This record gives sequence, C-alpha cells and structure tokens, in this order.
Amino acid sequence: MVENSLMMALILEADRDYADVACHLAGRTPGLDCHVVSSPEQLGQAIRMEGPVAIIADDSLLRGVRGVEAVRAMSSAALIVLSHDLRDTAALMEAVADYVLPKPYPPAVLNATIQAVLRRRQAERRSGGRVVGVGPLLVEPSRRSARIEGRHHFLSPREADLLEYLALNVGVVLSRRQIIEGAWGGDPTATPAAVTMCVHRLRLKLEADPNSPRLLRTRRGDGYVLQSPAAGGA
Repeated sequence: MVENSLMMALILEADRDYADVACHLAGRTPGLDCHVVSSPEQLGQAIRMEGPVAIIADDSLLRGVRGVEAVRAMSSAALIVLSHDLRDTAALMEAVADYVLPKPYPPAVLNATIQAVLRRRQAERRSGGRVVGVGPLLVEPSRRSARIEGRHHFLSPREADLLEYLALNVGVVLSRRQIIEGAWGGDPTATPAAVTMCVHRLRLKLEADPNSPRLLRTRRGDGYVLQSPAAGGA
C-alpha cells in the first residue's frame, strides 16, 4: 500500500509526450502527484518547495554527472535518470543516481521503477529512527546516513537499503540475487551489476582503503558480507 499523505514526483522533461507518459504512470499510484519542469533551475526551485520522493530527469536537460551531483546536494529523493546513451550509466551511478533507464523506455519499466521508489519510501517510514551498529559503523536508514569513526556520509536510497540489509545480516554472506530480493524488494530494474556498483560506492564512502576493505568484503563466487573488523577473516 502507498502512504495516505500526498507525495510528489518531479519530472525534468522538455518533450511534452514523454512528460505526459511519466505523469500518467505516476498518477496511477494513489497518493502520488507529479510536477513537470523544463530546466535545471526550475527543478532546483521545485525541489526546495515540494520535497519530492522521486525525481525523473532527462539526462540531456540534467546536464550529466554535474547535474546529478547538484540534485544530490539538494535532495535525498530517489533519482531516476533517463539517458539516450547508456554508456554513461556507470558515471551517473557513481554520481549517485539511483536508476538509469534507456530513452526511449518501455512504460512498464518506468512504472516498475516508480513502484520500487514507493516501496522504499514505505520501508523508510517503518524503520523510523532505528540505528543499526556494526563495529565502528552506525547506519541510520530513515535519515539515509552512515557514521563511522566520527565521519558522516550521505547515502543514496539504494545505498541505504543495501547497507541496512547487510547490517541486519552481519556476518552472513549474501549473493547479489539475495540482495536484490532482500534489500531492494525484488526490484525488476535491479541487476547484479547494480549491486556491484552500489557496493563499490559504499566502499568509497566507508572504507579507509576501498581496495582493501575491512567492513564490506567480497566472497568470490558467493557474494558480499558486512563484517565487524573485530571478527577478523579474509
């Protein structure tokens, strides 16, 4: 079920047909409204006024990686980037976009992505102010933040979900498929490569040496495990 209070999806799109499709898909979900803007400047104003749960943005208008970084500085909303060139996917994900979809996109894929955003929103509300600790790491899922050795790190929605899931299963090796099911609710747009990229981003934020991780470790052929450094192991 979707929350009763009205939620907002912002759509950065200059093509009226694409904007209409995105609004139609968002409008099919009770409790979710949409607002279309046509420039990054309008998007920034709308973010400050609307407090969106999701932002759907055409990459050419968003202006690539710098645009993603600018949005991230203003909002923790789930960011869905529509890209004409999927070769940019890795760079956009590194800049903390949550989803990168091809343009043109199948409406069913965008709809599934919107639903995944709302499931995540519900999970955040249910988690309340819970803090999960693993050794020196403290994870606050509802605030999408992690704290380690006095340093605070902002997390994207996908990073927060993944880190919380690993923290709640500390010491357990989880496959990429288990992570997609358990952390991201079986999101049909998620792939094993997206898990790998998300783990990489978390290591860059949390590990003193991302190339020799102490917390978030790989078990080749099996998956990933979050482990307290005090527990040792390879």
